[in-house]
Amino acid sequence: MKLIHSKPIFVQLVVFSLLISLIPILIIGTFLFRKLETMVVNEMVNYHAQITSQYTKNIEEKLEQYQKSLRFISNNTMILNTLADRSQNPYARGETISEEVTKSLLLEKNSEIRNCMVYSMVKENPVYGNRASMIEEAGREVWYPKEQSLKEGWFSYFVLGNEEPLLSIVKKVESLDTDNLTRTQLGIVKLDVYMARLFAPAPLNDESEATYDVIVYSGDSEILYSTAGDTEPVLRAYLKHHDKENSKGGSLQAVNTYVVEQKDLDNYGMKLLFLFDNKEVLERRAEIQWMVLPLVGALILIIIGCSYIYSRGFSLRIALLLRKFRTAETGNLTIQAPIEGKDEVAELDRQFTHMLLKLDELIKKNYIQQLENKEAQLRNLQLQINPHFLYNTLETISSIAAVKQVFVVCDMCQKLGEIFRYSLGKDYGERVTLEQELTHIKNYVFIQKIRYGNRFEVFYNIEVDDQKYYLPRFILQPIVENAIVHGLGELTSTGTLELIAYEKEGMLCICIEDDGIGMDAQSVEALKAYIDSTQADKKKNKSIGIRNVNQRIKLSCGEKYGIFIESHPYQGSRFTLRLPVIKGGETDET
Repeated sequence: MKLIHSKPIFVQLVVFSLLISLIPILIIGTFLFRKLETMVVNEMVNYHAQITSQYTKNIEEKLEQYQKSLRFISNNTMILNTLADRSQNPYARGETISEEVTKSLLLEKNSEIRNCMVYSMVKENPVYGNRASMIEEAGREVWYPKEQSLKEGWFSYFVLGNEEPLLSIVKKVESLDTDNLTRTQLGIVKLDVYMARLFAPAPLNDESEATYDVIVYSGDSEILYSTAGDTEPVLRAYLKHHDKENSKGGSLQAVNTYVVEQKDLDNYGMKLLFLFDNKEVLERRAEIQWMVLPLVGALILIIIGCSYIYSRGFSLRIALLLRKFRTAETGNLTIQAPIEGKDEVAELDRQFTHMLLKLDELIKKNYIQQLENKEAQLRNLQLQINPHFLYNTLETISSIAAVKQVFVVCDMCQKLGEIFRYSLGKDYGERVTLEQELTHIKNYVFIQKIRYGNRFEVFYNIEVDDQKYYLPRFILQPIVENAIVHGLGELTSTGTLELIAYEKEGMLCICIEDDGIGMDAQSVEALKAYIDSTQADKKKNKSIGIRNVNQRIKLSCGEKYGIFIESHPYQGSRFTLRLPVIKGGETDET
């Protein structure tokens, strides 16, 4: 171990990669070369077993369905009653039976069924129809001798000049005497199925034709149907090597160029012999065997090359990380280009870079958190002062007032609608011009003057261009509302309210001054402390609007801005809003 770890990491990686890759490849390659033939045989067995099992299952399901249909027909009360009914004529009975047989089998929709007939043995009640006849009539047909000698409930015969093989399934039609517990046979029902359509193998992998052939033969080795050409020699060769006493369905043998597998239809006494022509497949498997050695050799060369390239790249990345450590030891904490990747080396590099940036990141993180808290507080404050009303209601009130010729109500609805739109900010941004804010104040004052009966007058002294100066939206109304309600609303005489806007010391100052009842020094200090507090106040306060405006200004503009209050008892109050100078949406830093 000491000898290995004394070498450079590049040499260690190359040697280790070759040891853990070449040895298993050589062992696996040798084992694969010897076992390939067995694997081919097992693959063929599984492949053939899957095909034959599915094929046999489909045939058994179809035959079982036919048996169920015949049982249903033989137990059909309508058919039994018709066969024993003497009141109808033979053709009416035959028509009734034919309709019941057709409905039971859906003959028009099943292409595998050639015909289904009910043959009556009740001589005194003859029947004649498309699907019904007398057993005496059947005696003149080619299949009748076989039906008389059947043992398994089925037999096969040929039609159309011995070219079309048919499979006939027969079921007795019996009536049950429940009093004497006896059965009386009234006839038979015979179902003819095209063997060429029933046993035709389905194509595989969307091919136009199936890749295998099927021989259907009986227990006495009589070929009933075959999809191949001359299949009798194949069947004879198979039976010659097949031990009938010890072998069971599913045995696999090689006959000529075929791989042959047998399945039994136990309930019908038939056997299925599947012929798979695997000559081409076996040739390809032989070619693959000769390709094993070149592939193993090529794989070894690829592994050696990949080991060298990977080990070289890994050692270079380790060397780069060491150079960063040595640079940091000299006191140079400059952040260098990162090492690419997601492995441990790249993770070490990222941790090293993180150590160099830790102090700066902590400061930035704290600053970002403060900004996010301020932004969240700003959103909460805005939500508290944004009204949400319905414009349609105002329009309805205005329409009614116009009809009644109460035009002052129309004017109030118009002003109130403008106030709502401005409050919701649908057509405005977070910052508006001083002109837009003053328009909103004038609408609000218009409504308040109607409410208070012209008990106060409002004057505007705007010393700046109100179209160029920008300020946060909806910050003047709470101040004006406080002055009217709490300053002028309690006067018995007419009061005055003055709005003054001017620029001073690089700030936009907006004064809202009234000559109302004013406040004493203690009340002024309490109000200042309340509006400057950042702690949540669960108690209701009549000055919450002023507090919200003050917090909005400080959060969006800075701590040096906000609301400044001056007031004296019975001399009025002055609320001064100090804002940054913003012209055209940009802060004026001059």
